[in-house]
Amino acid sequence: MRNPKWVAAIMGLMLAVLMKSPSLAATAEEIFEKGKQACRAGRYDKCVGLLSRAVSMGGLGAEVFYRRGLAYEKLGKTEQAKGDYTRTISMNPRYASAYLNRGTIFYRQGDYDSAIKDYDKAVKFNSANSLAYYNRGNAYLGKEEYDKAIADFTRAVKIDPGNPDAYNNRGWALLKRNETERSRKDFDRAIDLNPRFTIAYYNRGKVRYRTGDYQGSVGDLSRAIELDPKYALAYYRRGNARVQTGDFDKAIKDFNRAARMNPGYANIYNNRGWVYFKKGNVAQALRDITKALTMDPDMARAYVNRGFIYKEKKNFAKAIKDFDRALELDGKQGSVYALRSDCFLETNRSQRALKDLEKAHSLGKQDPEILLKLGALKENTGDYDGAARLFGKLLALKPDDPAAHLDLGVAVGKRGKFSEALKHFSRVIELDPENRQAYFLRAIVFEFLGDRKRSGEDFTRALGLPEKEEKTRSIRGRVSSAHVKEMLSAR
Repeated sequence: MRNPKWVAAIMGLMLAVLMKSPSLAATAEEIFEKGKQACRAGRYDKCVGLLSRAVSMGGLGAEVFYRRGLAYEKLGKTEQAKGDYTRTISMNPRYASAYLNRGTIFYRQGDYDSAIKDYDKAVKFNSANSLAYYNRGNAYLGKEEYDKAIADFTRAVKIDPGNPDAYNNRGWALLKRNETERSRKDFDRAIDLNPRFTIAYYNRGKVRYRTGDYQGSVGDLSRAIELDPKYALAYYRRGNARVQTGDFDKAIKDFNRAARMNPGYANIYNNRGWVYFKKGNVAQALRDITKALTMDPDMARAYVNRGFIYKEKKNFAKAIKDFDRALELDGKQGSVYALRSDCFLETNRSQRALKDLEKAHSLGKQDPEILLKLGALKENTGDYDGAARLFGKLLALKPDDPAAHLDLGVAVGKRGKFSEALKHFSRVIELDPENRQAYFLRAIVFEFLGDRKRSGEDFTRALGLPEKEEKTRSIRGRVSSAHVKEMLSAR
């Protein structure tokens, strides 16, 4: 009889030989194919195991590392995936898809520069791949390089005109450049290609809001909410649009929903507070805006809003404190300097008001009210030339505004330029034939020029006009009718 131990040893040796035989044992290529099948079936753990076994057997090229990288990505193991794509590239430096996929990992990690370098290679080795241009456009969006992003999205849609995402993202880049009409057309196209494209409706709603089409904005944002009822930002944006249409109650409902879904978003409370102020609920307005500031102590806009409310309630000390903080955070807000100047004027600090208005004006704020107030303060300090320059700018903005002519006429008249003052007061009367103030002032100019006849005619005409609210606003009080009558009786 044979020794059982020897039989077992011989059988083991024969099995080992059979395993090494290509005809009887699985080859690396066969294991690789099984791994690909597992990936296609969504069994990514098994896929990784099989491909790793194939790798250990050797003899395969870059493809096995690329495929394993895909499986690692599906499993959320991005570093392993990135390593495999790098190995793929080292073995085949022209492997466009490996560059594309590694670039996408860099993009998701916020490393836009590395992503762009990989996308550059992907484009170089496969210039017909629209996805490479699309992805590189997204990376340029991340770097806020909008011109380059737009160029890449344009290439992407030229290769693949049916890609709604490329139109949507190009529309976003155009919106960032404030090209609203081109932006809207891209969102239109994205929605045509995909009528259930939630983010495209949201983006188009933003465009319509920016262009003043508030009802259209409400419509688009409502559609986005229909498609995604948990879209907190869409409720927030729709609330903002409804504020502009004057539908305050529905706006508050939208802000309430947004706050329930995203209670940590300070802007919701700031904007809802402003709506409560518009509705006359000052206490709730202050609570909301203060809550926003508790959540985000550096929200300049919330300080401005709260400061404005305090100013309107005549609490000038608190208003100034809030405007101070807003300007600490953003010192280039001309309108805030103007608001603070109002508080200084109300508290008899005209020099502080003057400085604030000068700052507002220096920031390029060609706001009629700023020009008016600054001109008035300069006139009050005796700087008639400065006042005239400012009123001249005001008149350039509003050439047919009777009050602008009136203000400029007074400033140049105080400078002794009576002929020029006469021209402006006459123009006021052309524009507003029942402007008593203009007749009074022109009468005074005629008096200075020695034309007592025309002066008397203007005084008489002014006194014959009814006492009523002037159609034009002016920075100074009306000429006293009693004083004019006294002047006439003394002649």
